[in-house]
Amino acid sequence: MALALQILASGFAAGAVYGLVGVGHSVVFRLTGVVHFAFGELIALGVFTTLLVAAGSGPVSQTSVGGGRFVVALVIGLLVTAAASAGSYFLAIEPYRARGSTIGWVAASLAVAFAVRTLLVVFFDRPAYVFPDPLPFGVWQIGGATIQQRSLFVAGAALVLAAAGAWLLTRTRFGRALEAVAQDFDAARVVGLPVTRLVGVAFALAGAWAGLAAILAAPSAAFDVDAAARYGLYGLLAAAVVWFDPRRALVVGVAIGLVQATITSAHVGSGELGPAYRDVVPFALGLALLAVRARRSAEVVE
Repeated sequence: MALALQILASGFAAGAVYGLVGVGHSVVFRLTGVVHFAFGELIALGVFTTLLVAAGSGPVSQTSVGGGRFVVALVIGLLVTAAASAGSYFLAIEPYRARGSTIGWVAASLAVAFAVRTLLVVFFDRPAYVFPDPLPFGVWQIGGATIQQRSLFVAGAALVLAAAGAWLLTRTRFGRALEAVAQDFDAARVVGLPVTRLVGVAFALAGAWAGLAAILAAPSAAFDVDAAARYGLYGLLAAAVVWFDPRRALVVGVAIGLVQATITSAHVGSGELGPAYRDVVPFALGLALLAVRARRSAEVVE
């Protein structure tokens, strides 16, 4: 029972972040038909910008950053993430997408990912970083399980962000305009909608939402450049499995987190997979589901 509670708490927190990144991938794909392969690296850029503004390049401790400075760092990090996400669309992706060059936008997206990663590795060359935690989170002892309060906070914050995003997309004029763009890109342009600007804003918001979730989750463990990139990969997996449905992508993201936590901690008798398989199994399951979906789609076409 204690182990199950710990798996639920840690898995749900990580999965909620994956799900929110999956929502960002889904929104971007529905609007443009583009898979943003640089999404994870752009999140990493926002996280490390926040770290740099909050603590500089020196050692970081849990008490070295005040609340006010962290808020300023958080705002700057999110602005950088949003600007980088929108900029990658306008400068690298849109020119190729407009010409219908799939190879072009895929190559451009991957080039942005490698460029951002190289930049981060040059300036943040330590094996891992401790991200400051300005909030005094502790632990709860429930039914023999030790549950980190931060895990529940991260899960709750990610779900609130997802709900806010859903409200923005379904209940506002901006959201209805994006829905029109998603349904028929060319028709939306014909009726006078500022399609390019709307899509750029959507890229920026998707990056900021995902970046905020990653920044909130970063103090949970040692953080490196690959950590945020993994958020992007797992978010893409969650979105692709449900073919970029934003609501279902959130659910799949949570499921991935729970599977990871189960593989890492659970065991049956003397048998267990362990942390070495926490990345392998979710991707194997996801690829299997994608293969089944592709086969069913081919059968329907035939």
